[in-house]
Amino acid sequence: MDINNPDNVSAETLSAPVCSEKQSVQLLYQGEPCEDEYPPLPAYQSDSEPEKKEVYIVQVKGLPWSCSAQDLLQFFSECRIRDGVKGIHLTLNRMGAPSGQAFIEMEHEEDVSKALEKHRQYLGPRYVEVFEVTNSDAEVILKNAVHVPADDGVVRLRGLPYSCTESDIVQFFSGLDIVENGITIVTDYQRRNTGEAFVQFSSQQEADEALQRDRDVIGNRYIELFPSRSDEIHSRKGSAPAYTSPLSVNRRTNPRTRWPQSSPQSHYIHMRGLPFHVSGEDVVKFFSPLVVSKILIECGSDGRPSGEADVFFRCHQDAMAAMSKDRQHIGQRYIELFLNSVPECDGR
Repeated sequence: MDINNPDNVSAETLSAPVCSEKQSVQLLYQGEPCEDEYPPLPAYQSDSEPEKKEVYIVQVKGLPWSCSAQDLLQFFSECRIRDGVKGIHLTLNRMGAPSGQAFIEMEHEEDVSKALEKHRQYLGPRYVEVFEVTNSDAEVILKNAVHVPADDGVVRLRGLPYSCTESDIVQFFSGLDIVENGITIVTDYQRRNTGEAFVQFSSQQEADEALQRDRDVIGNRYIELFPSRSDEIHSRKGSAPAYTSPLSVNRRTNPRTRWPQSSPQSHYIHMRGLPFHVSGEDVVKFFSPLVVSKILIECGSDGRPSGEADVFFRCHQDAMAAMSKDRQHIGQRYIELFLNSVPECDGR
């Protein structure tokens, strides 16, 4: 027995390399000689953190009420709008009418820059303002805004002839299913037609088809169509607000002269597209040198001017002469005029 090798272990065994416990496990698992270092681990990837997708949004203000997503798509034709029309979000006010604002999703920061170049450019008769907004700001504004109500089947009409009847509206929507007693023609406090109406269709699908007839005509007037809802009908029915301008009698007329109260036989012109800050004096200057007898400037339920007014004249001849001002401007906006007068009502 070798005193230095009491267990009689062979020299080959003694000369074999010694592995640590951890390296021995690796050796048994891999079936390979142990190594001094572990192989590098792959980089850690978390499935709980999805890749963030950047969104670029612009806000557009001052849009015409009749503005559609297609109009904006054309206006921003040099920009890449995400998902086309689906990336354009028009908002409504609390009354269900267009708010004049929209949010547009752009594909890239370059498209936002191009969109901002449209700031203060004209879309139809009005210039629009364009701003860049952050995602969080847009979420807050859109949350407070009212969107097109779903599944209500109501359409609002604007720009109707003042002689328009329910039969005319039925003919306008021929081929579509209107519910019984589903047509409401809005009148003012003197029971005169205001040029607005609401139509309740049998389904939202029918209403969507009706909206495709936007800008079709009744008589010689094109009709604007907007999505609406049932509660707006009740809030507007028979109570379209208006106020009389302080200049109800022109300074060039006899203050004691009393013109007949307005009626369906009065000689007046309806104005549309007025600046919201317009005054009675502005209207008088617009029709000068004709003599204006009375001005009714319409206001919405919030008390703000709607951009429309009725202007009364002494006779049919004056009203006809006033129509020569159609499409002329007050400030930066062109004004549309609509005649509501017949010669046999002059009382002469």
